[in-house]
Amino acid sequence: MRVAAFHITVVGCLSVSGIGMAQQAQAPETLVVEAPHVETTTQPGAMGMKRPAMSIEYKVNYSDLNLATHSGAVELEKRIKASATQACDQLAKLYPETVQGDPPCVTAAVKNAMAQAQRLIHAAENGAK
Repeated sequence: MRVAAFHITVVGCLSVSGIGMAQQAQAPETLVVEAPHVETTTQPGAMGMKRPAMSIEYKVNYSDLNLATHSGAVELEKRIKASATQACDQLAKLYPETVQGDPPCVTAAVKNAMAQAQRLIHAAENGAK
């Protein structure tokens, strides 16, 4: 049996956009912080049915930051950590019975988003020279 993956996208960390919206194009000057997929779990009394894997994405806007500066890079990292924490908290509330929770969820979300951030920071530093 094939298990479908669903995404809940939160734009600007303020409102839920809906299931299936993760495929939308990424807005300029934003990066995606994604709480990792939840392992499927078997619910008692659900006749062996498994829940679909889930992830939650937050888009972090950095258009107001100068990533070529230390303070801009530090602020982006703060925003990434805050978004990762919020996304993982939301995922834990939706699926409290899952194995993945904080801190592994937050650590993975931050690690993946910081890889994006490092590329952006490097590009900004090279553009500033």
